[in-house]
Amino acid sequence: MNRFIRNIIIGATLIIMYSCAQNPEFIKIDNIVVKGIKDSLMEVHMDYVVFNPNNVKTKLKQSGMSLYYKDAYVGEGFLENQISLKPNDTIRVPVLCNIKLDKLSKFYPEMLISDTTAFNIKGENKIGFLFNSFTIDVDEKIYLNTREIIKKEINKNLGNTSNFRIKTVSINSLPTLDKTNFKITILAKNNLDFDYEIHQMELQFFLDDKAKEPIANWSQDKVISQKALSSTEIPLEVVVDNMNTLKNSSVTMLFKKEIDFIVVGQVQIKIQNYVFDVPINDNMKMDIKKFIGL
Repeated sequence: MNRFIRNIIIGATLIIMYSCAQNPEFIKIDNIVVKGIKDSLMEVHMDYVVFNPNNVKTKLKQSGMSLYYKDAYVGEGFLENQISLKPNDTIRVPVLCNIKLDKLSKFYPEMLISDTTAFNIKGENKIGFLFNSFTIDVDEKIYLNTREIIKKEINKNLGNTSNFRIKTVSINSLPTLDKTNFKITILAKNNLDFDYEIHQMELQFFLDDKAKEPIANWSQDKVISQKALSSTEIPLEVVVDNMNTLKNSSVTMLFKKEIDFIVVGQVQIKIQNYVFDVPINDNMKMDIKKFIGL
């Protein structure tokens, strides 16, 4: 009989607690820190602050949050483990957000304008209480210090020397005793999701990677627009000083079937008000007869 009464009391108590249960309250998102880049993801750590108004602890069982830049989905946030919420207390719940750079990259130019970038974080969190669960909706704006990370990502992409390659080399006119006119095409590749401008390309040409002096120089005289995810052929007219070429060439080179035609230099890429210095270094094998115009 005592056991029966005890079960009734326990059941009644649970019913009362259940009927009096209150939905935990979302307070704010705090302590937002951009940790860095890992596997093409920008990792952001933050505290999800929530108040549990109930007299017993509850569990934050599931969290599903999406991040948006303007209206574009760029990533998600989640809990790594279930978190217990202490009774009548405000709790800071650690949340990890991963922002996908491939989703974000097309917005890099506008994100360079200011130190911080506004993101919207939306979603819901499931909180277990006794035999029931509550849902807390989240729709907040957060601000991340992204400029320096974005600059590093752009530099990393532009720094790939394969972005500027020699495509073709040909003699433009019959060589004379003192000079040879070459027509050279440089293939410039833009692997980014936005347009940019090419400024101040300075190139030097060599026939040997051990040569101390170039056989020719070339400087860009006008701005070149480079479209997103595309290639541009940049035509060059280069005048080679034949006497200087002989002076800087080894005797054995004249007996080779092929020579190394080397371009080394630097180009400035302008994105918004930022200028990125990009190295150029490429090597093309060239028939020696073609080079001397035979």
